[in-house]
Amino acid sequence: MFYKFLRHDLRYGIFLHWKRCIVTFLMFFCLAFPHFLVLRIYELIHPDFFNVPVTTADYFFAMVGGCGQMEALDGAPSFFSIPTSWAVFVLWLLFVSLYYPFAELRGIGKQLMVLSGSRWNWWFSKCVWVSINTIINFLLAFLASTACALLLGAKFSMQANYYVASELQMHMQHLTSSTTWDMGTSFLFLCFALIAFALVQLALSVVIRPIFSYLAISAYLFAGIYIQSPWFLGNYLMAARYRLFIDTGVSVGQGFLILIWLIALCVLLGGICFSRMDILGGK
Repeated sequence: MFYKFLRHDLRYGIFLHWKRCIVTFLMFFCLAFPHFLVLRIYELIHPDFFNVPVTTADYFFAMVGGCGQMEALDGAPSFFSIPTSWAVFVLWLLFVSLYYPFAELRGIGKQLMVLSGSRWNWWFSKCVWVSINTIINFLLAFLASTACALLLGAKFSMQANYYVASELQMHMQHLTSSTTWDMGTSFLFLCFALIAFALVQLALSVVIRPIFSYLAISAYLFAGIYIQSPWFLGNYLMAARYRLFIDTGVSVGQGFLILIWLIALCVLLGGICFSRMDILGGK
């Protein structure tokens, strides 16, 4: 029965929402373009960079990398700006997984659940749906950024140039490389971290209304912009703070273990809460 639930969710929660996929692609295509302007400024300041090939990884890293650690100087905050493109990226990927599970529950989901005789089949199906939906939208953002970069003359490569660090407000003296970085591991981990937070949002939506869970997760993630700590898990959504790129950053290995436990906890506790939830009364 689980596979029937999942097939239903993939059809009605993803395939029939192809217009949203187009919106996602176009939005991130446009969001990647400002990096082209930043690149032109960098080339004017550093003429020697003209001979360095710009890559598609540069564009995606600049769009979703977030920002470096915020520091204080003489008791006052140093110059710092919120990474807008990162905020749009994260908030959108959480938003597109927000409403379908419980909108479906208010519709045909109740009947399907009665026929299956198990709430856990419904719950596991929604957890898998959230994961797949997050991966699809992540890939759409990556493809959109790559398409924009290629149209603007970039070379397809998963190697990102170090100059992106200045755009992401990373501390140049702590960089792990002065040439390029391989972005494969960081992009995979970023996608995994987004899945984890989408599942946290799903589990929290069992207890409170989905919009409130979205706002709570968003507030928690934005707190992580100003505080670099393993306790603020939003840092794991910022590639610019990974120890792969900066030696004062957060550990991807440690983050993977924390997020694995977080996912397991959300799936288990969310399922228990949902199994006791009054679905006839609505949410």
